[in-house]
Amino acid sequence: MSHSNGSLDAMAPPAECVKTGKLNILHIAGSPVSQYYSMISIHYCRQMLNSASDAATAASFSFTYAIVLPGGAWCIVHDLDEATIANAKKLSHGEAVAQIASADHDAAVPHMFCWPGYTSYRALMDLLRVPLVGCSPECMALITDKAQAKAVVASAGVPVPQGELLTAPSQTPTVPMPFVLKPCCEDNSMGISKVETAEELPAALAEAFKFDDTVVCESFIPLGREIRVAVVEDESGEPSTMLPATEYLLTPDHPMRTPTDKISVDDKGLPDADKFFATNRSEAPAYRRSACPAPLDDALKAKLEAAAKTAHKALRCRDFSIFDFRVDPHGEIYMLECQPVCSFARESAMIGMALKTDVPELQHPTLYHSMLRRAAARKPKPYNVSQVLGMKAK
Repeated sequence: MSHSNGSLDAMAPPAECVKTGKLNILHIAGSPVSQYYSMISIHYCRQMLNSASDAATAASFSFTYAIVLPGGAWCIVHDLDEATIANAKKLSHGEAVAQIASADHDAAVPHMFCWPGYTSYRALMDLLRVPLVGCSPECMALITDKAQAKAVVASAGVPVPQGELLTAPSQTPTVPMPFVLKPCCEDNSMGISKVETAEELPAALAEAFKFDDTVVCESFIPLGREIRVAVVEDESGEPSTMLPATEYLLTPDHPMRTPTDKISVDDKGLPDADKFFATNRSEAPAYRRSACPAPLDDALKAKLEAAAKTAHKALRCRDFSIFDFRVDPHGEIYMLECQPVCSFARESAMIGMALKTDVPELQHPTLYHSMLRRAAARKPKPYNVSQVLGMKAK
């Protein structure tokens, strides 16, 4: 449904969801902080909608979309057409929260990739007692802080590169060169640089500190391979399944992935909606390609699987998790980051991995439906006025 009359009141959705026997799912997308993350979020959410328009999904689920616009205004819509979003009534934060609170959503799928999207907006769903698919806001705050996340997984026995946290551009790293500088809390490889000489350091520090006030400096792991691993929980909450891995086919001349290796951008640095995914495009150079399933011998697969499952538990991920590992020329692995987000589109990384299996439960949209139902089953009971002790509701 599209609107073109330009009125802010063109679409005012009902305050309450109508119970139809379907699960009412709220999708939260957009970003209050930047056009870049807003565009990425809504693009991924549209991909999800396009690949979840089958009869089985329509029969079991009803979707509503809460879009957070740059600047912080909201709109709540029932499709993701550009005209619908443009013409929908714009809501203040308080108005949107009131409308969501008055509705009867069974679960929410977060599609936001900025810092408040990972944390505050997920926490809002917890406050409104709408269970989330995927990780909790506490988990997302931890994994987005690269230094803290690596400290936690290292304490659990997962190998990570040697590193330190820099708090000012004037600070001199003690990690031997070559090393990698990356903003502590940032995504999509923004602000990342490999530093091999002292002459390269000032510009690399300046670039990293543009995105955050703390910067991780860690040893550059010589390129052997770079492998992405996804883990899916079973019904008991155990991370029991590692999906077929993806390998990024980096080269000695291009040994690290950069932002434009992931997302195609226009001359303003914003996502190019016509091209979008940079990896594996027909015109992509060799270093911008990936392969799934990645060929893994038994020893390497065992190392990756053990590390991923250990990290999943240590970070308290939920439902699923995704990890990038560096494999050095000697076959030793190092966790680079945890990125437990998925748009649940057919094109998304984790769904692509799952589709490489022959397991019926892991096919699309069956896996997606399982995640939605599992989240809905976590809907909390009302608070008990008679509870006397304890920090958590019983």
